[in-house]
Amino acid sequence: MPPTADARLDAVAAAIASRPRRMLIDRLAEGPATMSALAETIGSSMPATLKHLALLTESGIVARRKQGRTVTFSLVPGSLEPLQDWALSTTLMWSAQLNRFAMLAGSTAQPEEEQQ
Repeated sequence: MPPTADARLDAVAAAIASRPRRMLIDRLAEGPATMSALAETIGSSMPATLKHLALLTESGIVARRKQGRTVTFSLVPGSLEPLQDWALSTTLMWSAQLNRFAMLAGSTAQPEEEQQ
């Protein structure tokens, strides 16, 4: 059964909750990279980097490709869209709420002349 939209959003949000994983995503945005290059990017050991990459792979953000003895990682196009969609809808909702609040506050405020 395919993951629900909420499950995909949760997986992506959990994956980017760590600064080293965000650093890996930023590096992979420049293009595919090997494990050793990625470990150097975050200044971490290969086993620690592998754990971060495993989580990014499980969440669908990163793809792993093995060619001979070389393993290359790359970003999956569109994988951050669930987070982008959520951020946009949340921004629009809060913007609408704040606009309504401003309109209500403006309609109950007395003009300066009447306050004196």
